[in-house]
Amino acid sequence: MSTYVYGIDFGTSNSSVTIWDVEQRALLRDPTIRDVESSFMYFPYTLSKDPPIIGDAAKLRYVQDEMLGRFFQAIKTILPNRTFEQTIVNNEVYMLEDLVAFFLRYLKAKADNVTRQDVKRVVMGRPAVFSSDAEEDQLAQDRLRRAAELAGFEEIHFQYEPIAAAFAYESRINQPERVLVGDLGGGTSDFTVVQLDPKRQGLTDRINDILATGGIPVAGNKYDSATMWHKLTPHFGRGATYESWGKNLEVPSTLYRQICQWDQIVFLRNAKSLDLIWRLARLSSDPAAFDRLEALVTKNQGFALFQVIEKAKIALTNKDLATIRFTHPDILIDELYNLGEFNTNTADLTAQIVSKLDSFMHDAKLDPAGIETVFLTGGTSMIRSLRHKFSQRFGADRIRDGGEFTSVGDGLALSAPLLFPELHG
Repeated sequence: MSTYVYGIDFGTSNSSVTIWDVEQRALLRDPTIRDVESSFMYFPYTLSKDPPIIGDAAKLRYVQDEMLGRFFQAIKTILPNRTFEQTIVNNEVYMLEDLVAFFLRYLKAKADNVTRQDVKRVVMGRPAVFSSDAEEDQLAQDRLRRAAELAGFEEIHFQYEPIAAAFAYESRINQPERVLVGDLGGGTSDFTVVQLDPKRQGLTDRINDILATGGIPVAGNKYDSATMWHKLTPHFGRGATYESWGKNLEVPSTLYRQICQWDQIVFLRNAKSLDLIWRLARLSSDPAAFDRLEALVTKNQGFALFQVIEKAKIALTNKDLATIRFTHPDILIDELYNLGEFNTNTADLTAQIVSKLDSFMHDAKLDPAGIETVFLTGGTSMIRSLRHKFSQRFGADRIRDGGEFTSVGDGLALSAPLLFPELHG
C-alpha cells in the first residue's frame, strides 16, 4: 500500500489540498478534489452543535440565509493577532485554532476519501512573513500547527508558500533557471529567489538552492479596501458635513476606515455607533448616505458588497472598464470603475509591494539582471499595474505565470521528499 503526504495551502482567500504518493514519487490527481476551495466558513444560527459549512457552499448558504448567521473569511490574517484568542458562536466558545481546524479537517477528509487512508503527514504552507514582529510571526505558525493537530495530523512540516510555488514551476521546465517567485495572494505578497533544476526535483537536500525569501502583509484584500475607501465610502457619507453648535463639521473619517474591511463592519452594530449614524442621518448634508450606512451595518451587507468590489477588481485584470453594481433595495449603487481610477486608488499599495521587492533584492545582494525567470502566482499577481512593475524591473520576456490558485498547493506536496526524507530512502 502506498504512503501519502498531503500538501495543504490554507490561503487567505482560497485553499487547496494536494496528494503526494511516496511510492510513485508523484502527485496523485483525482477529479473528485476541486482544485481550489474558497476560504469561507459559515455557522448558521442554530441550537445544535453542527460543524460549520466550508468553502463555496458556505457563501451560498450564507446568502440564502440572508446573511444572518456567523460568517468567517480571511481567518488566516488573524493568526498573528495576539488579541484575538477566541470567539463565541451559537453559545459555543471556539479558539482561533478550532476555527482553522474545521477547515483543515474538511480538506483532509476530501483527500482521505481519495487515498482511503487516515493520512497523518502534512506539509503546511505559510507565508514568508505572517508578521514583521518575530513573536507574532511565531505565534501564527504555532497556531497553524495546533490547528493541523486538531484536524488529525501528527507529523507536520511547514514550507514557505513562495518556495512551494517555485517547486511547482520547476516541474514545468527542462533546464536550470534562477527564478524569482512572486506569490501575491489575498493577505500577503511573498518573494523567493531559488535556483531550480528539473534534475534536482525530488531530492531531499535543496536548502542551498534557496537563495533568499521575504515578504510583506499587503495584497489583494487591501486592494479591495482601497476601492471601498476611494470609490464607495462617499455613498455612505464620507465627505458630508453636519451641524454642531452652529458649526458645519466634516464627518470623522474614522467611521469609514472601519467599513473598509467587511468583517469589521459588524463592530459598528452597537448602541453608540448606531445612535451616531441615526443622528447624522438627520443632521448631515447627505441624509440618504447615512440611511445607506445604517442599512449596511444593521442588515449585514458588508460581505455581499465586498464580493461586488472583488468582482470589479478581477474584471479590471483584463478589461479597462468594470461596473460596481449593488442592488440591495436600501443600498443601491451603480458605478463605472475604470482601470485608471483603480490604478490611482491602489497606487500606494502597489508602491509598498514594489518597495519591499526592491529592498528584498538589495538585502539579498541579488541583481535583477541575474534573474532568468520571474514566476508570478496568486490572484493578486494578475493586477496589471503590479505586473507592469515586475516587467519594468526584469523585462516582460522573463515573466511567467500559470496555476495562479494551485501552484502553491502542488509545490507543498512536491516538498514532501525534502521534508520527509525518511519516507524516500
